[in-house]
Amino acid sequence: MPQKTSDTTRRTVLRSIGATTLLTAAAGCMGGGGDDDAGNRYWTTQVEEDRQQVIDGLLERFEDEHDGELELITVEEDDVPSQISSAQASDRLPSIAELPLDPMQTLGGEGLLSADGAESVIDGVGEDEFFEGALDLTTSPDGDRFAVPMHGWVQGFWYRQDRFDELGLAEPTDWDSLLEAAEALYDPDNDEYGIVVGSDETAYARQCFTPFARSNGARVFDEDGEIVFDSDEMVEALEFYGSLAEYSPPGNNTWEDANNTFMNHQSHLIEYSSYIMGDIGDSDAVDAENVGFTSFLDNERQSSFGAILTLNLLDTASDDERGVATEFAEFLLTDEEYIEYLHMAPGGMNPVLRETSQSEAYRDNEVLQEWDENTLEDISGAFETMERFGYVDGEMFPEFSEITSRFLVAEAVQRVSDGDDPETVAEEQADQMRDAIN
Repeated sequence: MPQKTSDTTRRTVLRSIGATTLLTAAAGCMGGGGDDDAGNRYWTTQVEEDRQQVIDGLLERFEDEHDGELELITVEEDDVPSQISSAQASDRLPSIAELPLDPMQTLGGEGLLSADGAESVIDGVGEDEFFEGALDLTTSPDGDRFAVPMHGWVQGFWYRQDRFDELGLAEPTDWDSLLEAAEALYDPDNDEYGIVVGSDETAYARQCFTPFARSNGARVFDEDGEIVFDSDEMVEALEFYGSLAEYSPPGNNTWEDANNTFMNHQSHLIEYSSYIMGDIGDSDAVDAENVGFTSFLDNERQSSFGAILTLNLLDTASDDERGVATEFAEFLLTDEEYIEYLHMAPGGMNPVLRETSQSEAYRDNEVLQEWDENTLEDISGAFETMERFGYVDGEMFPEFSEITSRFLVAEAVQRVSDGDDPETVAEEQADQMRDAIN
């Protein structure tokens, strides 16, 4: 990862102060009330130093052109729930936060997000410019907008085409072809494994498992908001997922294991997000032309998974602070600035704006140009159809954030990957989910 070579800047100092403040609040050393500029912050889960440098530059440019300042605070994605709780307790929530959908649901469900602010930004950009599926994922149960779609990634199965051709394997688009490929590719004596999917108690495991469950018709909630994680369909999905773990590397696998084994030729089939496109583009070890991709999984039905990161405007901020935050959100979604932001992670940060996804300026990128048009179109198109556990027939259940913050789906995945009985796991995890939301 590139290191910053310039002297410490004022913004770097502010970030350090802000991070320290969050940790102090988390330790219970701070009371409520906050301070005058407590909400005038921009939270992001882009913790990588090279990305922070880009965001620093955008913030400085914004502040040169607009009144008001925003302090940059970086938060690890898995730490977001605890940091929200800590900041809420000390009245130090930000005025704007770039967050995944689950914490968006947490904030929105608690009435902490400004629907008017989100609508203002969406109207300013142009509602028709957004992919409809991306907008749907930010719609609250009463039809308002919780937040503004910012960018997203798509999960899918990445595989080496030459190995599949050599073994006569079909494209891994359904349960049968996936299991057949995992069995054929499994060669632990030569340090090669059949497949890598998430099997640790992390968000990655839940993300990997989602299309398996949904492709079998399994849900966490039914239409009435009741927990149905212990359904027959879910038990079948857990059982199948556990069988795939037999062909994975030993231990509980994380996204790092999937990435490393694929890049090191120890696994030729992994479930991973489109972020891997950038890793492949930066590497001489893997040729993009030899990598196949499928964005969906089929069994009883077809399902795909992906994520949208959203710009959340906090209702706890003052009018002046929220005004600055709203202007910054529109600034980030402007053509030149938006593309600069997306190019921090080509393939991982994909546009949720139709025109941008097709623009020459967006595709004029060294990493993206290594991939064929079909892969780029598949990723963009997936924003219209991706599925998530917290939604049923287009209706959002914010209560799902209570389940994800406790990693209850991921725990189920870890347990069946470790060999626990799928029916027992489903029943016990369903009971924990009911306790979590009641």
